[in-house]
Amino acid sequence: MKHYIIDGYNALFKIKPLLKKSYQTRDGFIQYIMVTKPFGSIKNRVSIVFDGSKDVINDKRRPFPPIDVIFSKNETADDTIVRMVKKERKQGEIIVVTDDREVKEKVKLLGCSTLSILEFFKNLTEKKERTDKDKPDPRSKEGKKITEELKRIWKVDEK
Repeated sequence: MKHYIIDGYNALFKIKPLLKKSYQTRDGFIQYIMVTKPFGSIKNRVSIVFDGSKDVINDKRRPFPPIDVIFSKNETADDTIVRMVKKERKQGEIIVVTDDREVKEKVKLLGCSTLSILEFFKNLTEKKERTDKDKPDPRSKEGKKITEELKRIWKVDEK
């Protein structure tokens, strides 16, 4: 089981221009991750760490199963991420998602893997592009052949 730790605002501001308007807020970004599941299996753990501030709710954690949202409160999100990595027993299963060079260096020294933000979200765009390119047009010869085959299999007659 992998544990992805995402540098929240670092990721949000990096991909914000790529997101629909409804996903461009902090909660919208969390919803986007829940819906698109760039972390793969729901068995994988996901923690998104945001810098805490006065406008953040009083709780340090907010549950968005399967995502754990953490607000750093009295320290930076970077320090919170490093502290979380140090506390984990299985650092080799942790993947820190950030573009912050200093954070990457610190967690790599602790035995973690890292991904850039675009690498983490890249799989989604590649899958979508590949899927769209591979789909035959239903009006094409190949598309009509597939439609006829499915009608035969499902015993569908158009009358």
